[in-house]
Amino acid sequence: MNESNAFLRLLGFRISGLALGGVILTTVLVSLSAAPSARAAEDACVALNKLLGERIKMIQHVQSYKDKRPTADEACTSFTQLAKLNVSSVTAVERDGTWCRAPEGFADNLKTQQAQIEAAKTGACKAAAEQKKAQASGAGAPQGPLGGTGDVLGGPMKLPQGAL
Repeated sequence: MNESNAFLRLLGFRISGLALGGVILTTVLVSLSAAPSARAAEDACVALNKLLGERIKMIQHVQSYKDKRPTADEACTSFTQLAKLNVSSVTAVERDGTWCRAPEGFADNLKTQQAQIEAAKTGACKAAAEQKKAQASGAGAPQGPLGGTGDVLGGPMKLPQGAL
């Protein structure tokens, strides 16, 4: 009976060890299965921060136009990029903002700013299109005294020197 008791104790130990091992294994598997979602959420927050950082840089670039005047084409390009970044930011904040602890109403503020960005983009792109159209039709060429380029037969016209 000693042998059977020893066997039962050994079997009981193994069974309890498996049960304990099963609990540990289950805990590890649950932790591992939760870890990718936690990592995915962290990755989403990192991506959101990166996107918002790019948006801020573009806003600063556009604000620098107060000091240096861009061409209409440059302004159109900048406002187009800012509009795309803002739309992406709204989408990302609506999707991940709660998890990433974005302030309440942040997405609504971005949406309000989108209307202003779109208006600026429309104006800049319209000016760029008009500028290109004017250049293509030759409206940008220098005008002479008779509406030409200033050249007359034999070369450019020269004004007389001296007192007039």
